[in-house]
Amino acid sequence: MPETTIAALNQTLYSGFVAEGPKVREFTQMVSDYLQNPRTMMVNNCTMALQIACHLSDVHPGDEVITTPLTSICTNVPIRHLKGKPVWADVDPTTGMSDINDVEKLINKRTKAIMLLHKDGDIVDLDKYVDLAKSYGVRLIEDCAHTYGAKYNDKMIGNHGDICCFSFQAIKHLTTGDGGCMTFQDEELYERGKKLKWLGVDRDKRDGNPWLSDITELGYKANMNDIAATIGVEAQKVIEPIIEKYHHNGELFTKTLKDLNIPGVTLIRRDPKAYSVYWTYVIMSEKRDGLCAYLEENGVFAEQNHPRNDVWTIFKDSRRELPGVDFFAARELSLPCGWWVDDEDIYRICDLIKNYQKKYN
Repeated sequence: MPETTIAALNQTLYSGFVAEGPKVREFTQMVSDYLQNPRTMMVNNCTMALQIACHLSDVHPGDEVITTPLTSICTNVPIRHLKGKPVWADVDPTTGMSDINDVEKLINKRTKAIMLLHKDGDIVDLDKYVDLAKSYGVRLIEDCAHTYGAKYNDKMIGNHGDICCFSFQAIKHLTTGDGGCMTFQDEELYERGKKLKWLGVDRDKRDGNPWLSDITELGYKANMNDIAATIGVEAQKVIEPIIEKYHHNGELFTKTLKDLNIPGVTLIRRDPKAYSVYWTYVIMSEKRDGLCAYLEENGVFAEQNHPRNDVWTIFKDSRRELPGVDFFAARELSLPCGWWVDDEDIYRICDLIKNYQKKYN
């Protein structure tokens, strides 16, 4: 959190305006400029962004959204809230992200959208997914919670799929305490989204008392407030070196682990067209649980970041055989990769992994 945040918050708190107002507008413009997308909209969290995205994709009871079980519960709960059905795509066991071949097999007349997770700061092959969604006439929703500042083919994430949803939750690359944003490729969807995020009313187009006019679509209370936006404005001012540090750390992990060539440890496949922001650094270990415990004993917190969703009762109607998920979920391990991790930390973590695997492999 930048040192300037406290003074900025004091100014906002005593400005007489703490709801959605001038600071949200300022933050929206900053993020819009950074993501290079003029159709950018702030919300109070990424889960609500995904809910609005599903709503805009016309997900109704019985409709299907193809998604991944290897993610935060926040990705998939919005589908169920709209009484839609999450349809689990198997994952590519070399990346942990949705296998496009399996996704295509699952598309049918009930499919309204593909929910595409960019996992732990890495990017899926977006060109293929954009073409796939267009060819079948389904919406492409990107869960970009882990990828603020990432790029694909030198274009900022937030400019590929129909709707992109970002998280500014406490432990993301940029935080507003809690919050998020959405970007759109289509102007009509963007205008409709602005209404949905505030109870069916576009706050930017209010003229007098908006409640004296007809409300034509059921919306949500999903707007960001000026307190959160003030934190975001100060964080955005210093975001570039933070993103660069995440990327540097991920690249150093890759180089060091490749050089060590540790038996029993596999690096995941990353798309060379992507600029990853490595929210965590993911490896696969044949002795994941033991390695995780050993790292913790030596002061390094590591875990499987998001256990699989498909085992939970709330998603019982979506269960199917997922061999790729079985393989990846049993081996996945997330290592710390944030701006607070320095080069010596990375060398030490890699040496710990080598020592453990040498002893127990």
